[in-house]
Amino acid sequence: MAMLRIAAVERKALLFDRERGAAADALTVEAAREAAPALRRSQPLIVMVHGYKFDPFDAAAANPHDYLYHFDPSLVEADRWQRPASWPLGLGLREQDRWGVHGLGVAFGWSSRPRQRMGAFCQAYIQAAAAGRALLDTLDMLATAYPHRDIDIFVHSLGARVALTALRVAARRGRTDLLERIGRVLLLGPAELVSAARETMDLIERAALARRPQVYSIVARENDFFDVLVERFAPRMKGAAPICVGSHGMAEDFPDWLDLQIDSPALKDWLGARGVVIGGGPPRRVCHWGVYNRPGALDFYASILRDRDRWSIDSMRRAGVPTEQEQRWARLPMPRLFGRGERNAVPEGGAAVS
Repeated sequence: MAMLRIAAVERKALLFDRERGAAADALTVEAAREAAPALRRSQPLIVMVHGYKFDPFDAAAANPHDYLYHFDPSLVEADRWQRPASWPLGLGLREQDRWGVHGLGVAFGWSSRPRQRMGAFCQAYIQAAAAGRALLDTLDMLATAYPHRDIDIFVHSLGARVALTALRVAARRGRTDLLERIGRVLLLGPAELVSAARETMDLIERAALARRPQVYSIVARENDFFDVLVERFAPRMKGAAPICVGSHGMAEDFPDWLDLQIDSPALKDWLGARGVVIGGGPPRRVCHWGVYNRPGALDFYASILRDRDRWSIDSMRRAGVPTEQEQRWARLPMPRLFGRGERNAVPEGGAAVS
């Protein structure tokens, strides 16, 4: 199949091998080429990065290669969180496609489930930065193996920190050659702070690139609770307010960043008028996975990656795509949460709730 499986061990990108674990072979340009020897220029090269509580080698954690990066359509979305069966299938990749005719998927696994009970998310947040450097090496290998084509990045939750770290480090190192090869970056429910995302975009702009990565930030009000967890438990950065990307848009400051609230009625109506149906019934109050498991969501993301002219950021803006975000906690019954009549006490812009 046209799938390249990676396991990041500390800052190294290894070829995923269940038996050998951290002793597996390092990723090479040759191994990357062999994954899709007939990859078409018209088909995407998609690097997928999972979020929190996964580990390719820890039996106590979910293995992303089994849980998210597989091709088994018979696996039912039966767990209590209703997470999806397959990212690759949802993005249009095919198991029997040994040559890359329908694109190449790069399944990037990293250790995002620390074993300690106290401060686990804080430690995972730190580990995500190390995984970002392994992702940078992976992108470098792919750029060499598949010259003259875009490399797209598709991530969820804490995977956003991994991806943005890779881009930020590339910009600091002056890797304009690599940054110009990054096409579209889809951040689903990004578990990262605005300060880090803003620094990344600032560095990319200062790099004076001929073309810059196009970043789509997919957020949801049903993810508000998890955004607050990021703000509460991520390490404190000196001089930076702990504000999660999911609560504040950044598109007004960066032309290459587009904010989309996937559970917004306005966006659903706008997409529906263009033949994209986002289902899922009435809005959910709390859900971390709705950014990709609601019916139609993965089809929409596949369109962004495959129908590139129609779904470019410029084209969507010209067509009037709604980018406004509803107020934080819009999915929760405010009188019960804050006391009767106190809904307006939530500061405009969505400050975190104590």
